Amino acid sequence: MTHYPSFSISGSSQTTAELAFGGAALLALAYCIRVARSERKAWPLYVFAGSTLLVFYEPINNFLGHCAYPTPSTDTMLTYLGQHVPVSTWFIYMFYFSVAVPLLMRRLEQGVTARQLASYYGIAVVLCAAFEPLFANVHLGVRWWYYYGSNQPLDFTGLPMFWWFANAMVVLVMAMIFHLLRRHLFTRDWHTLAFIPLAPLVLIAIHGSAGVPYYIAITSTTGKLWTTVGTLGSIAISIFYMVLFGAAVVRRGEPSSELGGDAGSALAVPDGVGELWARPVEPAGV
Repeated sequence: MTHYPSFSISGSSQTTAELAFGGAALLALAYCIRVARSERKAWPLYVFAGSTLLVFYEPINNFLGHCAYPTPSTDTMLTYLGQHVPVSTWFIYMFYFSVAVPLLMRRLEQGVTARQLASYYGIAVVLCAAFEPLFANVHLGVRWWYYYGSNQPLDFTGLPMFWWFANAMVVLVMAMIFHLLRRHLFTRDWHTLAFIPLAPLVLIAIHGSAGVPYYIAITSTTGKLWTTVGTLGSIAISIFYMVLFGAAVVRRGEPSSELGGDAGSALAVPDGVGELWARPVEPAGV
C-alpha cells in the first residue's frame, strides 16, 4: 500500500504560494463583479461564491488520486481523510473556476458550434496540462504539492494525464450545466443563488465519477499496467461528458458570420432527439 508521504517546504515558499494564488483569486472576484455590473445580474457573484466551497472536495480527490501537500504547514486549512490542504489551494479553486465558468457561460449564450466547443476543450486540456507541472514537479525544484507513488501512470510531466482531461472537462461541464439551468429553469436572476451549493455538487459528481477507473486502479495495484488502463478509462469518461453535455448546448445549422466556424462535428446531436438538444442557444431570461 502506498503511504501518504511526509515532506515540507519553507515558510517563504508557503507565503509565495498564498500571495500568488490569493492575488489571482482577487482578480477573479474583480472579473465576476465586472460581469455582474455589465449584465445587471448577480449570477457571476454566485458562481464565485460557489467556487469558494470547491476546496472541500480536495481531500477526497487527493486521498483517491494520491496527491500530497506539505505537512506540517502553518497555512493548512483542511485536514481529513489523512489529507492536509493549505489555504493557497482554496485560492486556486476560486480563480480556476470563477473566471472560466462565467466566461464560457457568456460565450454559450451567444451560440457556439460543436467544433468551437471541441476547440475550447482542447485549449483547456493544454492549459491544465501546463499549469500544475509548474508547481508540482520535483524535477523543476518547485513542490507545493505532488502526485506520489511509483504506479502513477502517464506522469512524464509530473502531472498524471488523467488530470489534464478531467480538470479541463469539469470546468466546461459546469459552465454548460449552469448555462442550461439559466436557459430552461432559472427564469429569475435570484434563482441562480442555487449555483452556490450546486458548484461543489457538480464538481464531486462529474469529476469524481470520471475518476472512478483511475482511482480504483491506483489504490488497488502497485504496477503501472492497470493504472494506465484506468487512466485511459477515466479520460474516455471525461470526453464522454463533453460529448453528452456539449450535445445540449451546441448550435444547430449554419453559424452566423459573427461567430464563424463550422457546425458539423462529432459533438453534434442527431436529428430527432428532442427539442432541448436541437434548439439554438438563446440568451437566458431575466
